[in-house]
Amino acid sequence: MSLKKIARKCGVTLSSLNDLNKGNVRASIAEKLGVTVSSLQNFVDGGSSTALASKIEITSSSLQELRNLIGQRGAIGLIIGLLLS
Repeated sequence: MSLKKIARKCGVTLSSLNDLNKGNVRASIAEKLGVTVSSLQNFVDGGSSTALASKIEITSSSLQELRNLIGQRGAIGLIIGLLLS
């Protein structure tokens, strides 16, 4: 599946998805998930986020453990998965 099709299914622009793939969260992605840009960016950069943890119904410490396990690429994949759900 092309990135363009994935962006369409996520409901975001291709450029937003490309930026996310590079590790930069745009406001349109954060708005789509109902969390702040800073909380998503923190997650992509290696931290946790209370808002994102709440969104996926886990604790912040569990989200931090998950982030540590999956790395930045996995964090980006998780965000894309959330956009698709």
